[in-house]
Amino acid sequence: MVKIALATTKGKEFALKKLKERREKSEIEGEINNSGLPEGSSMHYYCIICGCTSDVLPEDHRNAPEKLCEECKALRECGWLE
Repeated sequence: MVKIALATTKGKEFALKKLKERREKSEIEGEINNSGLPEGSSMHYYCIICGCTSDVLPEDHRNAPEKLCEECKALRECGWLE
């Protein structure tokens, strides 16, 4: 039982460290301005938690874009995001 708790604690620390790195990277790189792209270009959507790309959809898409990237979805599923 102790090994499972230790692995979870280390996994959480690692995942939260990576989240911090993604946030820093997204601040440096910034977002693509969809309105400045040529007509017919794919639309870029960003994670509401870390700011990295969460979805890229065709201009005429009908489905709602993902609000979270895969990494942040996993953090939320583990209960590690507040």
